[in-house]
Amino acid sequence: MNKPIKILDSTLREGEQQSGVRFSVEDKIYIMKLLEEFGVDIIEVGHPGISLEDENICREVVLNSSKAELLMHSRANLEEVRAVKRTGAHWIGIWASFNNISLENKFGGNDISYVSMKTKQAIEEAKKLNLKVRFTIEDASRTPYPTIDNIVKIALDAGADCISIADTVGIFNTETCKKLVTYLKNRYGCILEIHLHNDLGLSLSNALTAINCGVDIVDTTVLGIGERAGIVDLIQLATALTKFGYSNNFNLALVGKLTNSVSLATGYKPDDTRPIIGKNVFTHTSAYHVKAVQSNPATYEPFDPKLVGRERVLKDKRPTISEAKLPFKPSIKKPFIKGASELKYHTDGPGIRWVHLDSRVDNKASFYVIQRFFDDIKNSTEKHVDKHTHHCDSAFIFWGENADGTGLTCCVQMNGEEHIVHSPTTVFIPAFIEHSYHYISGKGSFTNIVLSPDYNQSLFESNTSLVFSN
Repeated sequence: MNKPIKILDSTLREGEQQSGVRFSVEDKIYIMKLLEEFGVDIIEVGHPGISLEDENICREVVLNSSKAELLMHSRANLEEVRAVKRTGAHWIGIWASFNNISLENKFGGNDISYVSMKTKQAIEEAKKLNLKVRFTIEDASRTPYPTIDNIVKIALDAGADCISIADTVGIFNTETCKKLVTYLKNRYGCILEIHLHNDLGLSLSNALTAINCGVDIVDTTVLGIGERAGIVDLIQLATALTKFGYSNNFNLALVGKLTNSVSLATGYKPDDTRPIIGKNVFTHTSAYHVKAVQSNPATYEPFDPKLVGRERVLKDKRPTISEAKLPFKPSIKKPFIKGASELKYHTDGPGIRWVHLDSRVDNKASFYVIQRFFDDIKNSTEKHVDKHTHHCDSAFIFWGENADGTGLTCCVQMNGEEHIVHSPTTVFIPAFIEHSYHYISGKGSFTNIVLSPDYNQSLFESNTSLVFSN
């Protein structure tokens, strides 16, 4: 338990293998700096050998780093190795696969001796270029031990500084993971890294098993993003290591800022019950639970929410039973007029407000839509909406009375900045961004869409600082 564990975060490389994700250089730099501040030891930045554009992005990230060691991905290919060197990275992560399914489907009929030769050449070239080398056996969890032995010897003899084993399709369980990690540590005593996919939902438990068996480095990503079901979630692992006494080096107060930054950059929205960061994970609703937590929070909490920058929420009122939702039946509903003062942080203010959709209009709704109509109200200076924040994304849509949408002027405040907007205008507001608006002049309508069926329950209320503050 006292053995130091290093965390390699691969959000910027493995994360780009999640469907639809590709980071700009600015986003990579921003996330890289947050990872450094969070306490990650090694950051895997990208795969510069893919293209000149990727090489240039990787180089720019290196130029902006200050704390963590940086690693770049590479196939067992001399040109890709040289591309890594040109970025200025500290480490190169060379990988190859050697089991029969890989040889048959990935290497054009070449046998294991060919892949072994390419591996040896790539590692030797990287060492000539003064790079630290991590060599990864891809799909190690489906590779025979004699094959693994042969490759580890080749890699270490060629100069590899670290051997990584990848559970590429996520089939390890605690027993098979323990067996391979223990075998390699006992036989070779080298620096050992592990890369665990989450196809069966076992990556975190396998990571803790590997740590107990002596692994030196564990690969993670923020929110566990990555190929298919992703890999070990950095936030979950860091919190578990802190809770179980393995480490206290993580800046867990940054959990909110880090996870929401990655969510905004990728468009990935984890569900409300995701451990550590889900909206509901520190919410107590059963009256029995609420009473016990009020007496002693440890009754129903594994740790104080403040550890990860969260606050507990107590709700002792059960929701009313709604009309049946199943089986689904199409329904046509009517909007209704309602004052804005029913909403927290709002006063009725100018204009007429229609509720087009929420849980009252249709109990099956998953989002909220209102529309306010303004009719050229003279000398209106009232700021009828106070600053507030939602757990979910939302949007403002301003549309004037003219056919082209012009004719309405309002003011939008977002994340500490104020903007005068002239219709037609659309403003996207990510979750956890503080915002507000008010009418200034003209005729037209304001539409607000909030991705929650209940506006007040979508509000994020905390004494902690904004997650996106600079």
